[in-house]
Amino acid sequence: MKVIDDSIIDSGYDNFNRMRELDQNLAEASVKALSKNTFRKHIFDYSLNKRMDRGTLLAVALAIKDFIASIPDERIGIALPSGIPGVLVNLAVQMAGKVSVNLNFTMGSDAAKACIRRAKVNTVIGAEKIRQRVNSHSPDYPWTDNFIDIATLLKGLSKAKIIRNLAAVRLLPGWLICRLYGIPSEGGNREASIIFTSGSEGEPKAAILTHRNLVANSVQMSQIGVIHDGTVIHANLPLFHSFGQTIQVWVTSLFGVKQVAVQSPLEIQANIDAAREGESTLMISTPTFLRSYYKKAKPTDFPSMKLVIGGAEKTPDAFIDMWEQKFKHIRYFEGYGLTEASPVVGVNLFDNISSNLRGPLYPQPSGCKRGSIGEVFCGMQVKVVDPSTKQTKKIGERGILCLRGATVFGGYLDMPEANKERLSPDGWLNTGDLAIIDEQGYIFIKGRLSRFSKIGGEMVPHMGVEEAIIQALGLQDSELPLVAIGSKMDEAKGEALVLLSTIDIDMPQLRRLLTEAGLPNLWIPKHVLRVEEIPILGSGKLDLGKIRKLCSSIE
Repeated sequence: MKVIDDSIIDSGYDNFNRMRELDQNLAEASVKALSKNTFRKHIFDYSLNKRMDRGTLLAVALAIKDFIASIPDERIGIALPSGIPGVLVNLAVQMAGKVSVNLNFTMGSDAAKACIRRAKVNTVIGAEKIRQRVNSHSPDYPWTDNFIDIATLLKGLSKAKIIRNLAAVRLLPGWLICRLYGIPSEGGNREASIIFTSGSEGEPKAAILTHRNLVANSVQMSQIGVIHDGTVIHANLPLFHSFGQTIQVWVTSLFGVKQVAVQSPLEIQANIDAAREGESTLMISTPTFLRSYYKKAKPTDFPSMKLVIGGAEKTPDAFIDMWEQKFKHIRYFEGYGLTEASPVVGVNLFDNISSNLRGPLYPQPSGCKRGSIGEVFCGMQVKVVDPSTKQTKKIGERGILCLRGATVFGGYLDMPEANKERLSPDGWLNTGDLAIIDEQGYIFIKGRLSRFSKIGGEMVPHMGVEEAIIQALGLQDSELPLVAIGSKMDEAKGEALVLLSTIDIDMPQLRRLLTEAGLPNLWIPKHVLRVEEIPILGSGKLDLGKIRKLCSSIE
């Protein structure tokens, strides 16, 4: 790591971005990797009670590839959860030289229609059971006219073809398999996958992730020493989430990492049982879901777990302390990423991690610094800029976090104005998150710019107010968020904070507690709105769009 002009952190940007490996096609790279150690166990699908080794996975994916190649569409919709079918289809789509569009089947029908229309998806490969479940509460969900049930597809595959494929996979080198099966080799900046943003701030945007983006982020994650040959990833993130796809499909395929798959992070007991039975060592999730596991699981339920990483939203320090006090053998680290960065940007690491676990591209002695999300990954540059002037600020000053590197996405599909806002001509991505970078290169996320209110000329962070209220009212043990902060227009101060609460609030008492805790008057909510539940997206993030609507409804 080096510092440029006292303002930009450089983590081997030039050397990393010259690597020829980054121009690989995901399909070719995956076939070559999966054709090694073909008897090695790859996926334990707890939800389906099935296990599959690397060779069998590759053989079946090659059979599915022939079917997908016959579909005339360029982009193939996929509506499958974490597990063997989802990994198979994502692999097969790339092997067929097409683009995967993993669809969020937990979103509302209107948002889903907009996603399918924007990506021009005509065919969806999904599970009939999931379609029926979604239709029960969202009967007009847009499944497209050409819906292919994965169970029917798998049953229709020729067993003789799979056996021939398996023989080839077991016996032949990867390069020859690629040639015999016509696996595409051109990667680089070609479109590989469309991932829709969470829609937490409005209509989801279609982020274009290229082969180079996904290969680069997979390589970065393989270098830090957290994911290695002995890792068993607890895979319960949806594949429509950028992290779910990158780590559960590409990192595991490219680097021989085992996974234990559960269809949903909301299936609390199933996840606990799967982690115990499958000997998961690493779980990456959101604080919202981790709170549920914390409350229900016993320390003995996670006998092999060594690390959990919280992301997608800030984890309160108090919860990290509670977690590590209960699960003394499991460290809790924070990481940070966003769809537009393919997605992982940085994560805290063990201070004493063995140097032989780290790759040669990650030489810096990064560790864990409480409150940070670690250092930026190898191959990237990071800086902060002034929210108004966009001028680069000095190390240690607060501003909008900006990133540059091979993982920065190819832009939003058919949204030139949005692309101008997020991407500079020289490749810098505006994350929209406020941050501080310290002299050692650790990044401290201070919240999304959209989650600040300007009250009386002062920028007030919603997340900071939420944490203060949770602490004051002793709500740390709750599995789901009980409070959230939004804002509405205010003639006197510009904006006024609104406290959404699922519990009755004695506002005079809360005001006293917050004042005693040292909270400024401007940070104390002016309005309280009782709600049945705090709006949450399927990813575990707050649904900021719905929160904004609720707040604006107050007279």
